[in-house]
Amino acid sequence: MTLPRGAAALLLGLPGTLVAQNVAEVQVAPPSITVKVGERSGLLATAFDRVGNVIPTVRVFWSSNNIQIARVDNNGTVTGVANGVAIIEARVGSRKGTAAVQVVGGTGPPPPPPDGGQQVTQTPPGTPPSDGSLVGQPPGTGVATVLRLEPPTIYLLPSENVRAAPRALKDDGSAAAPVVVTWRSLRPDIASVDQNGVVVALASGQGTVQITTGSGLTATAPVVVQQTDFVFREQAPITLGPGEADTVRVVVPAQNGRIINPLALQWTSSDPSVARVSLTGVLTAVAPGKATVSVSGLLQAKSIDVVVHRPVELLAVRPKWQDEVLVPIQGTVKFEAQALAADRTPVADAPLQWSLADTSLASFDAASGVLAGRKAGKTQLVVKGAGQGLIVTWTVRVLAASVRLSAARLGLPLNRRYTLKGNYVDSAGAVIGLATALTWASDNPQLVAVADDGTITAVSYGRAQIVATAPGGKRATADVVVQGEIVVASSRSGRFQLYAAERSNLAQLRKITQDTAIATEPAFSPDGSRIAYSSHRHIYLMDADGTNVTRLTNAPATDGRAQFTPDGNAVVFQSDRTARSQIFLQPLSAAEPTQLTQEPAVNSQPTISPDGETIAFVSSRDAGTNVWLMSKDGSNQRAFTKSTPGVRNIEPHFLRDGSLAYLLETKQGGRTLTQVVKADLATGKVTPLTGTDLVISAFALSPSGDLLGLVVNVQGGGKPFYRVYIQPIGTGGAAVPLPTTGAEQMMTPAFMP
Repeated sequence: MTLPRGAAALLLGLPGTLVAQNVAEVQVAPPSITVKVGERSGLLATAFDRVGNVIPTVRVFWSSNNIQIARVDNNGTVTGVANGVAIIEARVGSRKGTAAVQVVGGTGPPPPPPDGGQQVTQTPPGTPPSDGSLVGQPPGTGVATVLRLEPPTIYLLPSENVRAAPRALKDDGSAAAPVVVTWRSLRPDIASVDQNGVVVALASGQGTVQITTGSGLTATAPVVVQQTDFVFREQAPITLGPGEADTVRVVVPAQNGRIINPLALQWTSSDPSVARVSLTGVLTAVAPGKATVSVSGLLQAKSIDVVVHRPVELLAVRPKWQDEVLVPIQGTVKFEAQALAADRTPVADAPLQWSLADTSLASFDAASGVLAGRKAGKTQLVVKGAGQGLIVTWTVRVLAASVRLSAARLGLPLNRRYTLKGNYVDSAGAVIGLATALTWASDNPQLVAVADDGTITAVSYGRAQIVATAPGGKRATADVVVQGEIVVASSRSGRFQLYAAERSNLAQLRKITQDTAIATEPAFSPDGSRIAYSSHRHIYLMDADGTNVTRLTNAPATDGRAQFTPDGNAVVFQSDRTARSQIFLQPLSAAEPTQLTQEPAVNSQPTISPDGETIAFVSSRDAGTNVWLMSKDGSNQRAFTKSTPGVRNIEPHFLRDGSLAYLLETKQGGRTLTQVVKADLATGKVTPLTGTDLVISAFALSPSGDLLGLVVNVQGGGKPFYRVYIQPIGTGGAAVPLPTTGAEQMMTPAFMP
């Protein structure tokens, strides 16, 4: 039908129409109720304008989305029909509000519907409350002497509603039998209350609701109505994986962060194919993507971004979760975790949840991944990924421990690098585990530089101290000496002294010892930091730079040919203190040596295997000069070589791989031929390392086995004249002599490890 223009104008002028057009929001109280089948309960619809004022004269149209579950009449009275949930809608013009009604089983039959399908009833003002006013009161017994209201203080936003509940108590504070109360608002201009205890905020301000029993007990609760913002409790964006769900909460910060009933708000998602949201704020992730969840109501509207990440299949973590993680008190260690998809690509949006079992032992900052030790003990750090079973647990041990470096002293040739490692040790010195997050420093970086990972570089000759500091302040140091790789005894200064050179510059000799005494037969300690040498029939020790000289042996005999044991704690040497030369073991910390070989044979030139279990030496027993072997304690002495007349096997030296090199000397046609050979201890197979063109009287091997230092008699004949030649092994390179001046002689070379 088409209305005449005048009729349309007249219709627009009706008061009800103007009011409906001014309504900004409709709220239904309570937002959810539970009724039994056949039971009735009333709902209250309130209309508000854009500034939050209540519009008292509006016509509300009520409807149910499922009248098979619950019906509603024109006054908002709901009747339960059958078990289930129905949504009751109150509409004023284009605005609407809703309430959820849950119907449960009961004995009361549903009332017959009047014409039109809706029950029309009207509750006159002042009608006494029905038994429904007892809903929400806890069960109890006895007569009430005290009456209280829950909550004790009611906070609301304009147009919001909440259901308060009475508490009937006895003198001892226990629950009394529920009581029927009459509700009253002392400031109806600020908040109204019905006889079911539903409080509706009408205007900003502070009011009071009061309940009274028939016996005269009363209780009040202040009602604070504030026009203030609500916010999402969750941090934006909300991140979920497909199929995951989370409940979004809306809170009022200015009202102690209380949570707003989600049914008082309208929830929408900008893209339900990415994320859905229910009437109660339950957010369900559907598929990877981005969406925005919006809520409106109580004269406000807010939104929050939602990110649905790709499915996470595994977590990549560091350090290894299988290893116990050690951290000193006041120290720190960094943990990392990354969510990965099935194709092993990172899922950057996937959240990680960290938790520390015992925060008294350590603290953990999830943003940086840094854990700090507080006191000694064990705890667990857990990270959970966004997926089923994606949990990694580390065992963390907080230590009251010291730090010890892999080397307390060290000798290095020029430009050599070495990586120091730190370990945590207990009070007894036992290693607990690898020390991490150490800070490294050098007191003389111009000579010895150190990197962040503990790698030191020999920059120039001299010495420096490397300091490693653990988180929490524990420190450990290493003394580093930079010296030439090759050390020889030279008569350059008139008497034999020790000099050092580099393989890259054999002509540049650096003097190590002083001119006060003869020094020969140098031998490096396994860490390269010290040198044992012979001087005036005794064995001395000094640092590799010639400082800190100490005397090791002190007997009225000639001691020499010292060689360090692999642990650096002792030397084996030869001495004639028993008339003939014998082999002795001298601990650096003991006063007297232990004799390992016995008379009557001459035993000399000892060397010890890399594992420290076997000593090779030269013996004159059995009418020959051969290389013999024995255990480190002198037992199990046996011949390794068996010479024939005119053949001598001398100068044994162990290689790093456990094979044994020695000097083979033979007589041929009135000439003495010498050759350095290498033998396999297990098979006895012999391999030549040099030719026979040089008259070699002694030699030394570099620890890596790539260089020979040959002592060569360059004159031959009666009076020997010695020089030292350097020859590469296995490359076919020729032996190169160390440059000398005038009558200078060189002998007894040694290589730094």
